[in-house]
Amino acid sequence: MSKNVCFSDIVEFNKYCKENSTRCYVMHNSFVYDITDYLDEHPGGPQSIIDFQGQDLTEIFNDDFYHDHSSNALRIFQKYKIGLIIGTQNKD
Repeated sequence: MSKNVCFSDIVEFNKYCKENSTRCYVMHNSFVYDITDYLDEHPGGPQSIIDFQGQDLTEIFNDDFYHDHSSNALRIFQKYKIGLIIGTQNKD
C-alpha cells in the first residue's frame, strides 16, 4: 500500500472521493484503491471503471456471471491499494 488512508465508514470514503474528484477511487472487500493510473490500461476501457467511481466493486468483481476477472486482474488491482474502510471490514 503506497498510501495509508483509513476511513471510519463509507460516508467518510464518499466524502473523500468528492473532495478528490480528479482521482478514481473504488472500494473492494473493505479496501480502498486509487485506480486512476490504471484507467487507460484497463482492457474494458477507462469508462467501464469510471462508471463505478466512489463505489464498492466487491460484488461486481467477485461475480463471474456479471464480469469475469482473472487472478492476474486481482494481482494488478492490489498494486493500487491505498487504504481501508474500517466500518465495513469483512467478518469472514
